[in-house]
Amino acid sequence: MKKVVVIGGAGAMGQVIVRDLLDNPEIEVIVADYDREKADNLAQSLAEQNGLVVGERIRGEFADITNKPVLVKILKNASCVINSTPYYHNVNVMEAALEAGCHYTDLGGLFHVSKEQLKLDARFKESGLTAVIGMGAAPGMTNIMAAKAQENMESLESIDIFVGSIDNTALDHPFLPPYSIETLIDEYTMPPMVFDGDYKEMPPLSGEIAVDFPAPVGEQHAIYTLHSEVLTLPMTYKAKGVERVTFRLGLPIEFHEKIKFLMSLGLGAKEKIHTADGAFSPRKILATLINQFPVPQVEPDDCEVVRVDVVGIIEGRRTMCRMETTVYNDKRWHVSCGALDTGVPPSIVAQMLCDETIHSRGVLAPEVAVPADRFFQELAKRGISMHRISKQELVFH
Repeated sequence: MKKVVVIGGAGAMGQVIVRDLLDNPEIEVIVADYDREKADNLAQSLAEQNGLVVGERIRGEFADITNKPVLVKILKNASCVINSTPYYHNVNVMEAALEAGCHYTDLGGLFHVSKEQLKLDARFKESGLTAVIGMGAAPGMTNIMAAKAQENMESLESIDIFVGSIDNTALDHPFLPPYSIETLIDEYTMPPMVFDGDYKEMPPLSGEIAVDFPAPVGEQHAIYTLHSEVLTLPMTYKAKGVERVTFRLGLPIEFHEKIKFLMSLGLGAKEKIHTADGAFSPRKILATLINQFPVPQVEPDDCEVVRVDVVGIIEGRRTMCRMETTVYNDKRWHVSCGALDTGVPPSIVAQMLCDETIHSRGVLAPEVAVPADRFFQELAKRGISMHRISKQELVFH
């Protein structure tokens, strides 16, 4: 029996990870969360649903990711830790994993945090451990889609990644972000990076283009956002001469306009502003106001399209290969498409680390560490299927 600790396991993404891990009878799951009551309640509920008792393959634990000794104690004797807390805690959890002696994966680090994570490569190798960084939907699934698309190409010209979504859930909620509001604000306010022969910083909200996604998502306005695929893919495929790597996020136009308006008011700023009542961070006020609304307990009705276009040369011909998947809300677990395709990939990879399917050591990007065909087979078992447009359909003349 292998033990996997899910940090932030009682959260929206963490719960999906926990549920998926529990489907594997060879895995013991520790739901580690700052909210111990919520962690215990989840463990109790899932134990009952699976004919188990708490302590038999699942239990809750208190976890404070700012307290390294506490975190190391939880990770002792674990095979792997999955960090599903906000990305700016990634390095802290990696340091604890090194000290405890367990493998590591997470949901993503945007660009600059991922860069810091890669600096721990030598220490993970020396410890005989593996960290697969950025292993959610995007980054994560997108990296492996790029790896599969380029596998028969002798040289690469470009890798362009697009994510679009639509949400028709009946909500009595003024503004429900698809994931962590702080991460979303960062994506809209931090200068995005593109690779165009070199890494280049772009203005926030730039690069807007109309992208025609398959129904029911349809056309969306997609913008550059800060993502770690743009960091690792040029490194991984440098030998193939890749010239351009971009990531664009498309959200429903109404939501896109709402977040742009809030950012234009300065509500994304971290710096405190001084008022007669004291000093306050606009971002923290906005996050607090949004998070004070309870998440509606209704069946999600949403859809997300993840697309990766790779252009390169196959047998002397300039060819584009498109990998694409359309993900719907999950009716078995009653979770959104975003929670499903973000939570399932790190669970799959943690299980691959536990059974030694992934045996390379060090800090690795998904496209380097994860065997694509096996990964896609595991996704398909969970209702996430990849569509690959044949290169013959998209040969440039």
